[in-house]
Amino acid sequence: MIKDKYKSPNYNNRVDGSKIDYIIIHYTGVNAPSQSIIKWFLDPLSKVSCHYFIDNNGTIYSLVNDYFRAWHAGKSYWNGCRDINSQSIGIELHNSGIEDFSGDQINALLKLLKLLISKHSIERHNILGHSDVSVGRKIDPGIKFPWQFLNRSGIGVYSEMGYTKKSISIIKMADQTKPTIMSYQKKLIEIGFELSVSGIIDEQTKKVVVAFQTHWRSELVDGKIDQNTISVIDDIHRKITDARNLKLEN
Repeated sequence: MIKDKYKSPNYNNRVDGSKIDYIIIHYTGVNAPSQSIIKWFLDPLSKVSCHYFIDNNGTIYSLVNDYFRAWHAGKSYWNGCRDINSQSIGIELHNSGIEDFSGDQINALLKLLKLLISKHSIERHNILGHSDVSVGRKIDPGIKFPWQFLNRSGIGVYSEMGYTKKSISIIKMADQTKPTIMSYQKKLIEIGFELSVSGIIDEQTKKVVVAFQTHWRSELVDGKIDQNTISVIDDIHRKITDARNLKLEN
């Protein structure tokens, strides 16, 4: 299932005591043959790598051993963690960012995720995209990534709140009170994003909302806190909070 044909030199040791808590999903974001991309990951001068690379046809390549710190996330943050590379496994999907992911590729990803989740005891809500942990800097795996499909297969957290252009109502900036904005900023922080509770819709808040929508409300990504986005924030916040509390109880 997993090929060990290539090994990247671009890794180091995880920070002492770091547990593998997250899986970060990426796309390569370039229109190039898979061998060219693998060659880039194998080049010491690139200073980038991933643990696994999945080709369009579903072939999985292991480039860095799970127990080492691959260089895939860069400057990143999630739920208090500022060294995502030390606490995660990075998976790159061969996709330019504009085409749909192939069925073979997603099925291979699903099998790999199930294997890694079992092997490292990773919580389902800790399956994230690069755009979640590198807000405003990265957009992968993008709006075409099938988070909903993964959720229905028992992986990740997703909201089935739904979205229709007819039912959406935009909250005008003037109608948003400071306590309301602060409430949703706090919920986004508790979900995992890095954000200040300013009570205003500042640039960082807009970037975080774009990242949130990219993952959990990809039908319309505009950075606006409309009624549907609020419903999805509430739903995801509840699900992630419940999952974390359940883990603490156990």
